[in-house]
Amino acid sequence: MKTNRTIVLLTPGFPENEQDTTCTTFLQDYVLSFKQLYPEIDLKIISFQYPFNKGDYKWNSISVYSAGGRNTKYFNRLLTWMRVWRQLSKINKETKIITLHSFWLTECSLIAQWFGRIYNIKHIGYIIGQDAKKGNKYLRLLNLKKIILVAITEHTSKEFYNSTSHLVNRIIPFGLNTDKIKFPKNGNRKIDILGVGSLIPLKQFDLFIDIIKELKKDFPSIESCIVGHGIEYDSLLKKINDNNLDSNIKLLKDLPHKEVFAMMNESKILLHTSSYEGQGMVMMEALACGMTVVCFDVGRVLSNEKMFVCMDKEMMLLKLKELLSNDDFNFDPIELQTMDNTVKIFAKIYEI
Repeated sequence: MKTNRTIVLLTPGFPENEQDTTCTTFLQDYVLSFKQLYPEIDLKIISFQYPFNKGDYKWNSISVYSAGGRNTKYFNRLLTWMRVWRQLSKINKETKIITLHSFWLTECSLIAQWFGRIYNIKHIGYIIGQDAKKGNKYLRLLNLKKIILVAITEHTSKEFYNSTSHLVNRIIPFGLNTDKIKFPKNGNRKIDILGVGSLIPLKQFDLFIDIIKELKKDFPSIESCIVGHGIEYDSLLKKINDNNLDSNIKLLKDLPHKEVFAMMNESKILLHTSSYEGQGMVMMEALACGMTVVCFDVGRVLSNEKMFVCMDKEMMLLKLKELLSNDDFNFDPIELQTMDNTVKIFAKIYEI
């Protein structure tokens, strides 16, 4: 007889081991918080594409299955889905699945919906980022009326409605795992402007470099840093060198999460140039580390006195010049929501 209560999280990627701190960091924090708050619930994770190796493994004593999809297409992607289906069937035979929780409305939600429909299992679909946009092909394949739809921010909810004419059931932002953050003390910070994120066109780090180039005219010794990795690393490094900004902008490859927090505690301003974001976790992290945030109107959980929303590059430049000229920063941390709060809200939907 099936007696265990099991919740299965379906995600495109999950860390391959405990040292893999940069893969879906927010999901790592969610899982760890969940297990601490609800140890009696059997939490299992199925990852479609990453890690690249197939099979079962343990991550912080939590059961994970990797389908090893490697982001392949066509027939190979169907094989990945078949492996996920077999794993779900295996779990469902061994225990009682009470909820399927898919992250991003993509293939994870599609398989969860099919499986949940056959076995009458509740399905929560979490809309996190670009999956809310019209370009998401899976939106046409999903029966949105049969999914408990949760958006990560109000902005994502509006984007999803514009794409589908469907309202979400809930808006639940991700919170921070404050155990990772050493809250800062007021004092001198050597980095004027910090940028953190994937080095991809969406994040617009070329614009970040343009802005530092303009600021250098008024602040010749300005110090900034970009932390991240991605396909644009070489082109961004070339642009920095071509504009003689190598002494003003350090381009660092990906760092462990705790080292990013350490840099935030040494920085004044987070410049967030991304053109689209579901929820800018990096902005919440920056605020928790006492930084001031300058951003476009994307990925915000809510506004506050240390977050400045700009409509264009010119507005960003003006705000940055004002902040750097006054140099009267308040480094008190602002905590918007903890991950424990996020987990507790989802637990009510799980009905546990």
